[in-house]
Amino acid sequence: MKLDKKSIELTLKFIICVFIGIEVSLSPNPYTTHLIIALIIYICLKHDLPNKVEKTLLNWLFTWKK
Repeated sequence: MKLDKKSIELTLKFIICVFIGIEVSLSPNPYTTHLIIALIIYICLKHDLPNKVEKTLLNWLFTWKK
């Protein structure tokens, strides 16, 4: 089964919604770190940051000699 970007985004949205619901219902906030990590992953995926970082690093590492 091939996972595409949309299905991963939808799964992350669902996970983020679940963590927000748990954060609201439980008082000592046990899942704050999990929520922050899920949001960071979602933001990186939404703005295509891994590919942008890879392009920048490859450009910086291999074209500085010219």
